[in-house]
Amino acid sequence: MAPSKIDIDPIFLEAIECLPDGISVFDKDGVPMLHNEQSVRRFPHLYEAFANGAKTYQEAMRHSVRTARPDFTEEEVEEQVERFNRYTDTGETYEVKTPEGRLVQITYRPMSDGRKVAISVDVTELRMREKELKKAQKAAVAASNAKSAFLANMSHEIRTPLNGILGMAQVLEMGELSPEQRDQVSTILDSGRNLMSLLNDVLDLSKIEAGKIDIVRADTDIAHTLRRLHRLWKPKAEEAGLEFYLSLDADLPQVLSFDAVRVRQCVSNLVSNAIKFTPRGRVEVFVTSRKLASGQHMVKVRVSDTGVGMDEETTARLFKPFVQADDSTSRKFGGTGLGLSITRKLAELMGGEATVASEPGRGSEFNFSFLADEASPKHRVVSEGVSQTEDEARALLKTQGMRLLLVDDHPINRQVASLFLRPFNMRIVEATNGKEALAALATEPFDMVLMDIHMPIMDGAEAIKTLRTSGETYANVPVIALTADAMTGDKERYLAMGMQGYLSKPLAERDLISEITRVRALSPDEIRASLSTADERVEAA
Repeated sequence: MAPSKIDIDPIFLEAIECLPDGISVFDKDGVPMLHNEQSVRRFPHLYEAFANGAKTYQEAMRHSVRTARPDFTEEEVEEQVERFNRYTDTGETYEVKTPEGRLVQITYRPMSDGRKVAISVDVTELRMREKELKKAQKAAVAASNAKSAFLANMSHEIRTPLNGILGMAQVLEMGELSPEQRDQVSTILDSGRNLMSLLNDVLDLSKIEAGKIDIVRADTDIAHTLRRLHRLWKPKAEEAGLEFYLSLDADLPQVLSFDAVRVRQCVSNLVSNAIKFTPRGRVEVFVTSRKLASGQHMVKVRVSDTGVGMDEETTARLFKPFVQADDSTSRKFGGTGLGLSITRKLAELMGGEATVASEPGRGSEFNFSFLADEASPKHRVVSEGVSQTEDEARALLKTQGMRLLLVDDHPINRQVASLFLRPFNMRIVEATNGKEALAALATEPFDMVLMDIHMPIMDGAEAIKTLRTSGETYANVPVIALTADAMTGDKERYLAMGMQGYLSKPLAERDLISEITRVRALSPDEIRASLSTADERVEAA
């Protein structure tokens, strides 16, 4: 302690001496009037200079820098002195390392008559923890990326054989079968679709946790969407011996702007859950809407059942991932326990919530809500049902005699697609990689190309790039990506490459024909426009 120029109460001196921080008071010339021993321990060279007769802060700091850094040139010493001088003038907090190797944070604050007080705080442990946290965060990001890469790879690998299983089952279903055979094929299809549903649940949860799910709103006939869901689940409910009702509030707008795909997914999860856990009685879906002051609509979907019900402990953990009502649930009813967790997370992403009220033996009531915007004045309704002209479109496709180039390295994938397309009188030429596809395009004209992405020798990405920049007459031929890549952003990425369509495997016959019909209807100008805006779509994706 050095209170040589001022008189200080001994109790105050003792108090600041007990503090863990360094405290110093400097006069207008930067000479210390008061300091505790912590300051001397942290900055011994500075106070040594003052003890040896330094008259100014700059003079003492110059000695301190020279002593601490004997390797510095005089120019570098002056730069350091100027920097520290600037900190004292501006009051900017800065950090330095002490001779003991500790990292301290220093702040100067002005007092009256040109005096200044300096406080030094040891932040060594804090910076070490921050460094550890950054390291842990980096490791977590790496682990998350590794998990995403693993899931993407597993999704691709699982979808490829599933395409063969479901594709061949669909082909069999379209043929002449005995009732027993039809029932067996139906079982294969149901089992395969259940496996796809489980795979999609795992991928969806991964996307949500990684923040990679986008909510895409579009003007949609909400009543039509829900009625189609009712038609979809009604046979399942009747098969379980249940009554299944859908009620729409009279004030529910016909058209709203919302993500129909995600809403349909959430309501399906709740209805499926209700049917699964209701041995007898009924399942009811009631839909209401309330207009908010913001102009948006809060849509609420209530799904109630007369099922087994749950106690408070079960409902409290029901929306957690991989949790079922009890330990025996997965064995008795099946499922991953992800559907309700995904429903709640999607509801929150859409500005709503998902809740449950239930009592053992008295059924359950699930409420799912989401925010919807007003439809645009000249809305384009996104149909959720079967187009009235679908049969006509399929019939027309049979008369067009299309020439298709089918590119896929997997023979079963080619066989499935060919069997789907055989009834439509198409000429189909097969290729096993991009190089063969380009050679085929140079040999004869094609109306469309169905292109896999991951292939040996030349993959789909390289093939489409070569095709679009070739300058050949076939450079603008429409291309549909048929791929097992189904992660968020895959569709946008492939459209941005210059493709006009996208389907993920396993393929459904109806989806394939619908996408071919859609792309076939594009005009040459629309195809050229899609190619010219590819760079914009890359940025958007």
